[in-house]
Amino acid sequence: MEQLTTADKIAAYVGGGLVVLGVVVIGLLEMLLGSGHPVDSEGAIVHEALVPLEIRSYIILLGLVIWGGYAIYKLVATTPPAEASA
Repeated sequence: MEQLTTADKIAAYVGGGLVVLGVVVIGLLEMLLGSGHPVDSEGAIVHEALVPLEIRSYIILLGLVIWGGYAIYKLVATTPPAEASA
């Protein structure tokens, strides 16, 4: 297996870390520390997020953008292996 380059490490650790933070960590915090779901007088569920949904969405989106940028970088920056002629 080849060694990871700096771009590989950035994509894996930063991009993956942001996605895990946004999905798993904040999700667990919401489950454990979030408020219950009271019902108002009209019967609608009132949900107050511990971490605003916009911030959580931007964290996940930033991780996905880093992964997408890495995919484009790998597509453009790598050269196909030379074919051996017999």
